[in-house]
Amino acid sequence: MNNNIDNILNSYFEGSALPEEERQLKEYFRSNTVLPEHEVYKPLFAAFDRERQIAAPQFEVPASKKSKPRLSKVLWSAVAGAAAIISLVIILFPIKEENGVSPDDYTVFINGRAVTNPRKAQQYADKMFMQAYEIIRTSYQPVVEVNAIQNEMDADKIFRNLSQKINYIETGNQQ
Repeated sequence: MNNNIDNILNSYFEGSALPEEERQLKEYFRSNTVLPEHEVYKPLFAAFDRERQIAAPQFEVPASKKSKPRLSKVLWSAVAGAAAIISLVIILFPIKEENGVSPDDYTVFINGRAVTNPRKAQQYADKMFMQAYEIIRTSYQPVVEVNAIQNEMDADKIFRNLSQKINYIETGNQQ
């Protein structure tokens, strides 16, 4: 069994392992009977299992011929709208004060509605930024999970541990 696993591992790392051999390796590393000299590879196959469990977000293609705007277009439109509102508030508000007009004497249009209260305009802009942030955060969550798995797969650490185990085994055999 040990020689067979070694041969399959060699084939696997050379890229010539058959699907059946890869399945055998996965089953072997999931079991509790992994030999000490193969323990170094166990995190690699465990990471493959965790990575397989990550589900990509599902998107449905609309049945109608009229295409909906992509998420990035909607997101950028929302961010641009919020930025425009904030810009209007920042730019127009001081100009009216310098002209001697009261701060409440201005109008900002949001979704076709006239808003004359600067606090409400600011609240709307804040709400839009938070919605945009949430869309971005949830859209990139699978990427963050994959990066976390990749960070666990430090090749230097794996081979350093393998080298230490080989040295330990060799020193044990020499005595």
